Amino acid sequence: MKNRTLFFGLCALVATVGSLPLGGCSYVRAYKARAAYNEYQEAITAGDLLQARIALLKLVRTDEDVPDYWIELGKLQIQLGDYSAAYQAFSHAHELDRTNVEVLATLTQIALMSRDLDLASTQARSLALVAPDNPAVALVNGFVAYQSGDMDKAQKQAENVLANAPNNSLARILKARVLIQKNQAADAIALLEDQHRTVPQDNGSIRALTLIYRLRGDWRNFARIQADAYRLDPKNSEAAQGMIEGLLRAGDVAAAGRLSVPLVSATASPEMVEQILAIWARYAPKGAALPNGDRLANATTGDRRLSFARYFNRTGKPAAAAALLGGSQLPITHTNAAWNANVAQAMALQGHTEDAKKLFDMVLDREPDQTDALRGRSALETRTGSTRQAALDAQRLVTISPKTGEDRLLLAQAYLAARNGTQVRRTLWEAFQELPDDERVFAALKSVLASTGDVEGAQRLNDEIADRRTTKLTKELM
Repeated sequence: MKNRTLFFGLCALVATVGSLPLGGCSYVRAYKARAAYNEYQEAITAGDLLQARIALLKLVRTDEDVPDYWIELGKLQIQLGDYSAAYQAFSHAHELDRTNVEVLATLTQIALMSRDLDLASTQARSLALVAPDNPAVALVNGFVAYQSGDMDKAQKQAENVLANAPNNSLARILKARVLIQKNQAADAIALLEDQHRTVPQDNGSIRALTLIYRLRGDWRNFARIQADAYRLDPKNSEAAQGMIEGLLRAGDVAAAGRLSVPLVSATASPEMVEQILAIWARYAPKGAALPNGDRLANATTGDRRLSFARYFNRTGKPAAAAALLGGSQLPITHTNAAWNANVAQAMALQGHTEDAKKLFDMVLDREPDQTDALRGRSALETRTGSTRQAALDAQRLVTISPKTGEDRLLLAQAYLAARNGTQVRRTLWEAFQELPDDERVFAALKSVLASTGDVEGAQRLNDEIADRRTTKLTKELM
């Protein structure tokens, strides 16, 4: 999730809508600057931050010697979550006007938000020379103390900042990290929840609470926080997905269904439809399905319809997938390969093994890396005893999409069907190391270790999971 929280130093910066100075040494340059400025104002009024950024980029190209232009661009880049670009913009402003302390303070905070503590420390030292009492200096000192293991000093620096700026996002995050290190997770959550209530638009607290609730498996609160993030930014697809996932994992199928309808409609983006349906396939409680899925599917076309067919195949409704797709499309082309692969999958799941195998083969002869076809054919080959070919298809999938746990499990299943326990364990241990956040991989490995009586391996697995959760909380809570 992108963190668009504005830093406390920004409120003191001079550049705001309607106050940018428009000068210039030539009529042409002044005319271009005025045009870009007008575009910027229109975009800001319309709430179009991307178009506003384009206008500001035109403005700084037209007249690169005005620090206020760079400041405004930097502020906008922060809102868009592009800290690298924001840092560059504020650096330009600092080079043009080294007397602006708040610009230097903002550079320090951007470095912190980018997790570049060395750069933040460098900037803080410069800031301390001109403004030793600036809260950014205390923040950096606090994060340095935290990194060195001095939790008491880190907490003191955070509380010093909060004494004068009680809703400072970075200071609250720092204090929360310290509390977690001190095994006071409940206090850390209370601190962040208070920040969320007081400053709902503070995405720093939203991100931190999201991480904590996910790691704790508190899906009801996870869904609540993600829903808040989605209300703040309806274009945030991550928040939309998190909201649906959390509700499904909390068992609230009705709420998940209501909120999913616009996200899988005929007007939603094909990418969103695919993502939401994949979440339903993976996280819906056993026996639960997307309400009115057939009706919603029949209202779609193209890639959206294909996503619904894929969802039906994944959830054991191949007849619905077949009816939705309406049969194969020949000859096989790059454009219709995925469509045909899902038709073949519906055939395979309905027991039409030979026809399915022929269609899978046709698709893969034309598109050797078509993932739907490789997954479907590998699963079919595993069921029919062609375990060597099943493993080859699954290995190809892992090469094509190494970050997908589903494909690692498919490979493990092929080895399991071939009674190759060594390869099953090796595949799952590798997947566990390379995909640390995939719960399916962890569950599969845990099951295999338990079934083989590998007590030492099971203990090592549990210890590593605990270590990962602690590390994720303490290192990523920013």
